[in-house]
Amino acid sequence: MKRLSTIVCLLAISLLSSAAIALPDSMLTLVKAYSTTNSDTSLAIIQTMRQRQLAPTWQLDMAEADYCYATLDYTKALRLYQSVYESGKAKDDATLYLALLARLMQSHDIMYNEDELVTYIHELKEEARRQKNDTYLAMADFTLGKRKYYHRKKKEGYELCTKAVKTMKNSDYFRKDNELCSYYADLLQMYMDDGRYDDALRMSLLHEETILRIRSISATNKETLRYVYAMRATLLAKAGRQDAADQAYAEWKSQPRGNSIIDRPILDYLIINKHYQEAHDIIHDYCQKLKSQKDNYSYRMITMLTTAAQVDMALGNHDEADRHCQEIKTIADSLHSGKSQSLMQTTWNMIQAEEEAERKSHLLTLLGIILILSTGLGALALYYSRNIQRRNKELLKVQNSLDAGQEVDAEETSVTNEDQNDEQPAIDENERLFIQLDELITRDKLFLKPTFSRDDMARLIGVDKNRIGHIMSNYSSASNASVYINSKRVEYGAKLLLEHPDYTISAIAQECGMSNTVTFNRTFKEIFGMTPSEYRSTLE
Repeated sequence: MKRLSTIVCLLAISLLSSAAIALPDSMLTLVKAYSTTNSDTSLAIIQTMRQRQLAPTWQLDMAEADYCYATLDYTKALRLYQSVYESGKAKDDATLYLALLARLMQSHDIMYNEDELVTYIHELKEEARRQKNDTYLAMADFTLGKRKYYHRKKKEGYELCTKAVKTMKNSDYFRKDNELCSYYADLLQMYMDDGRYDDALRMSLLHEETILRIRSISATNKETLRYVYAMRATLLAKAGRQDAADQAYAEWKSQPRGNSIIDRPILDYLIINKHYQEAHDIIHDYCQKLKSQKDNYSYRMITMLTTAAQVDMALGNHDEADRHCQEIKTIADSLHSGKSQSLMQTTWNMIQAEEEAERKSHLLTLLGIILILSTGLGALALYYSRNIQRRNKELLKVQNSLDAGQEVDAEETSVTNEDQNDEQPAIDENERLFIQLDELITRDKLFLKPTFSRDDMARLIGVDKNRIGHIMSNYSSASNASVYINSKRVEYGAKLLLEHPDYTISAIAQECGMSNTVTFNRTFKEIFGMTPSEYRSTLE
C-alpha cells in the first residue's frame, strides 16, 4: 500500500510538472519571457525554450540570470551572468554588453565580492565612455561612490552618488525607476549610518514614491513596499521617533509577504524594541532562503549569523549562539577574508562577555575558538610587518593624546586665551558655545551616558537643538552631534583598552556608552586607523 501511494505521488508530481511547462508555441519567445508579469511563467518559458533549443544558450542564460536577479537569487544569477560574459557573445550587441557588465557589477556589490566589484566598475565605466552612454556611466559612478563612502571617503562618495541620481532621473533609460529605487535605498542607509535622519527620511519618501509609480504601471513586485516600510521603521526607531517607527512597522506587517530577503531591514527595529522572537523567526527564514540558493558560504550569511547570535543571546539560547559562532568560523575559513574575521571577532567578543557572567562552563569552548582565531591571524603577520611603522606612529599619537589628557587641554586653553587677549579679535558666539560645550562634556564625561544626544547638548548651553548641528559642523572635526559624541566615546575606549587589557571589546564598548559593538568597532577604526582588537594587539 505504501509503495502504491509513493507511485501515485510521483505520477501526480510528473503531471503537475508537465502542466507547468505546457505552453503554447506563441509564448515561447524571450520577449514573452521578459514581458509576462508572472515570474513562474517566465521561468517556464525559458526552461521550455532550453529543452527545445529555441534560442542560443547564452541568450537563455542571460534571460534566466535576469529572472534570478529579479527574484533575489543572486548566487545563481551571478553564475549565469559570468557564463554569458565568458562566452563573449554579448559583445556583439553594444547595449546588451553594457547591461551585462552592469548586472555583474551590481551582483558582486550585493554579494560583497570586493575584488571582482572593482574590476567590473572600471570595465563598465570604460565601455560606457567608449559608447558615450551616460546612463550606464551613472550606474558605475553610483556604485563607485558607494564604495568610496564605505572606504571612509564620504564626501567624495556622496558627490558621486548624488550626481549619478541626477543623471538617471534625466535619462530615458526604460528601467530608470527601478535603478532609482535601488539608489534611494542605498542613500537612505548611508545617511542613516551617519545620523543624518532627515536626509534618510527624504530618501525613504522618494523610494516609496518611485515604487508606487512603478506599481501603477505594472502589477509585479507587490512585496517591494514591504521593504520600504521595513527600512523606514528602522530609520525612525534609530532617530528616536518611536510612534512613527511603530506606524511604519504596522505598515510593514500589512503588506503581503514575499521573499524573506525583503524583510532583512526590519531586524534592527525589532532588536531595538526587543521583539527578539520575531527577529529570530525572520533570521531563520532568511538563512533557509540563502541555503536554498546555495549561498551558505558568503558574507551575507556571516552577517545574518552574527545578528542571529545577538538575538539568541538575548533570548537566553546560549547553545544556539555558540553554534552560530562555529558556523561563522567555518564560513570565514573558506573565505579567508579579513572582513569576515572582523565580523567573527565581534560576535565572539559579544558572546564571551555574556557567557562569563552567566555560563562559566562555556569558557573552555570560547577559549578554543579564540585559539583557532589566533592561529588564523598568524597569516596576517606579513601584513603587519609591512605596516608596523605606520601602526607605531598611530599608537604613539594616541598614547601621547591620552597621557596628556586634560593637562594639554588646560595648557592650550590658557595659550589660546592669552593669544586672544593680546593679538586676536574676540571669537564669535557659536565658537564660544562650542568651547563651553566641549569643556562640559569632556570634564563631566557626559558622553558615557548611552542616551546622551543632541537634545542634551542643546540643553547644556541653552540653545535650540538645530543650532547644535551648525556648531558641530563649523567648529568641531565631526560632521554632526552623533559623530562628535561617538568620537568622544571611542577616544575614551582607547584609554580603557590601555588600562584594562583584561576587558573584552564588548565590555569596553558598554563602558563607553555604546551598546552596539559593531558601531564601536567601525567608529574606532575611522578615528584611529585600526580596529580595537588591532590596537590592543599593537599594545601587547
